[in-house]
Amino acid sequence: MLSTITSPVFCKVIVLYGTCHFRGIESRYPSRAIFRGLSPDERVEEIARHRRLFEVFREMNGVRNFHLILCACILGSVGEEPVRILEEAVAEENARGGFDHLLSDPLVDYCPR
Repeated sequence: MLSTITSPVFCKVIVLYGTCHFRGIESRYPSRAIFRGLSPDERVEEIARHRRLFEVFREMNGVRNFHLILCACILGSVGEEPVRILEEAVAEENARGGFDHLLSDPLVDYCPR
């Protein structure tokens, strides 16, 4: 898909994460979610799981350079923890040089629903 974009201006890729993309978030009611917390081992595993998904972004970048925006769209007011998890995953990926070829460091945002 990225290879078909012919515009000479840069491209933004926005990835929306929902409640189902994070362990520890329970949503029993449509308008409310709670975060039960993660053990230290679960947190390390959760960060590693998100980092494995970043491989797709590296492959996409081989086709076309872009700005990456990761947006946690979480019900209620529990979005702070998923944002921290994504920020930690991005920081680990940056430390290993995984995002060196992007136009800029990925942006992590929170969009409460």
